[in-house]
Amino acid sequence: MSIFFKLTASLLKTVEPTTEEKHKRKIFYIVMSLFAIFGIMLPMAFFVGVIIYYITSMLADRGAGANGIEMFLHLVSIFSFIFGINVIFSVFYFSSDVESLLPLPLKPHTIIGSKFTAALISESVMEFVIILAAFAGYIIASGAPFYSWIIALFGMMTLPIIPLIDCGIICMLMMLVTSAVRNKDTVNKLTGILTFAAIIIIAVVVSQNGGFNTEKWVEVLSVKDNAVIRTMNFIFPQIQLIVNATVNNPFVNLLFYIAVNAAAIGVFLLTARLLYFRTVVGISSGHYGSGKSIGKSLPSFPQRKAWVTYLKKEFRILFRTPAYFMNCVLINLLWPIFLYIVYLLQGQTSFLNSFIYDIHNGKEEAVLIYLLGITAVSVLVTAANCIASSALTREGKHFAFVKYIPMSYMAQLNVKALVSMIISGTGMAVYVVAASLYLNMGMKLTVFGCLLSLLCVAFATYLGIFMDSVNPKLVWDDELNALRGNYYIFFNMAAAILLEAVICTGVYLLFRWTDIGALMLIIALPVLFMILTAASYLLCSVKATKNIDSISF
Repeated sequence: MSIFFKLTASLLKTVEPTTEEKHKRKIFYIVMSLFAIFGIMLPMAFFVGVIIYYITSMLADRGAGANGIEMFLHLVSIFSFIFGINVIFSVFYFSSDVESLLPLPLKPHTIIGSKFTAALISESVMEFVIILAAFAGYIIASGAPFYSWIIALFGMMTLPIIPLIDCGIICMLMMLVTSAVRNKDTVNKLTGILTFAAIIIIAVVVSQNGGFNTEKWVEVLSVKDNAVIRTMNFIFPQIQLIVNATVNNPFVNLLFYIAVNAAAIGVFLLTARLLYFRTVVGISSGHYGSGKSIGKSLPSFPQRKAWVTYLKKEFRILFRTPAYFMNCVLINLLWPIFLYIVYLLQGQTSFLNSFIYDIHNGKEEAVLIYLLGITAVSVLVTAANCIASSALTREGKHFAFVKYIPMSYMAQLNVKALVSMIISGTGMAVYVVAASLYLNMGMKLTVFGCLLSLLCVAFATYLGIFMDSVNPKLVWDDELNALRGNYYIFFNMAAAILLEAVICTGVYLLFRWTDIGALMLIIALPVLFMILTAASYLLCSVKATKNIDSISF
């Protein structure tokens, strides 16, 4: 067991910021950690807790109080499985430590057990928060005794185990029966397609069953012997056991819960012992490029301006690297579809009808809300796609290229910013034009919305580049680890969410509580984001360039 714990600790260090990285910008790291906690984690936890409390209170009167949290935890487990497939493939087969671990006198189940534990801890932090918040809402609404909180804490730490075990077993079986997935490029493409397909299917199914119609969902969940929940309990049996343990027969249910998890872990480790060494041999990490001889290509290289060549280099890295393409580029092409699906999810409730009516009748408040929505989505999408906030991290071991080519740091940052603005701005333009046509906003407001969106994208882009320059994660063994191991990407999202919340709330409150008209606030919005863009650009030109210069190899 000591080998297991030591190996797990070593693997965790590869995805966590090192002590040197934390001390390098200690104060900044602490401040941004607080931003992440108060900007993302706590608001999300509060929202989940309130929803579960509300649903449990309504279902309790009908004798089905546990159905709400069970359904929610099943959905969390489904998404944990969907997003865990790619992570497990990467950790088990395509990380650089595989070549170092295989020659060591380690048993396969020890290697897999350590890798699995490290992945569980590093990838489930946000899931832990959401699960605990759901239990909190359920316990408060059901009036459960004090010991339920202890059981909830235990459930928070252990519920993600079985979904990830399912991922691990499926990954090993797929590697055994087919050679099509023995290349990380193929795996990244396949899992990306499956992920987006699953999300769209879930959203469509929800929309066909009433969308956000609370009364209909409560009516469905109020059936004690619900067929959907019964089926899901067969797939994830641990959820019903831990939920029941919080309010009914805690000792018996908790004992069965532990037994189910222990059995799953046993099957998983046995599978690893039988299959892992057989499936890990001959793994290819993949390569990029056309496969042409470099020697043959050299004579055909044309001479171009430096920024044009650098721009092509950035685009090629993003589009030719599957992990970057899926996580940075493709999301910009698909998120307008997601927004349309969200619109479909309203079902028969039509919560947008009154807003659309106000827009069509030229109500100033509705137009102001629409433009505030454009600013919020523009900033958040640019921060979420992490093109800007991973601009320097993506260089990895080739970071010396940034420092020594005959091109100023700021010129390089401007090109990286241009790539982000082109990709993010294109997606936003599609949304703004489509939404404006649907709402009959007119040509002037459409153009105004596009320009406002572009300013927001520019601001979020330079802010993201500055954030990445503070402490880029240059040591990574896999492109996916470059994104998930860089905490400053998460910090950038938290800062963007908090800032947008302050701006949108502040502007709307000015409209509601003062005599400032909507037209004046609408005019002030682009001026405000011009100032913010100039400030973030200044941060890059002054601080980011110094940060780059201070990085040594």
